[in-house]
Amino acid sequence: MLRDPNNPEKSWEDLEAELAENPDRPFYARSDAEAFKRCEKQNREATRHSDVTGRAYYTCDEKRGKNS
Repeated sequence: MLRDPNNPEKSWEDLEAELAENPDRPFYARSDAEAFKRCEKQNREATRHSDVTGRAYYTCDEKRGKNS
């Protein structure tokens, strides 16, 4: 996850709490496993996306039903 440029002094704990409050916010993770674990905590699925630099970022999307 990127630091907030408007408030660079904000702690990582505060940023994690914000992410929990806004699970649709995109974030960067060190690995797919880390992203999947973060989304699983919110009972969501991690979706991997490519940014313009070729790096991956993730979103936590609502889990789809088995018949979707």
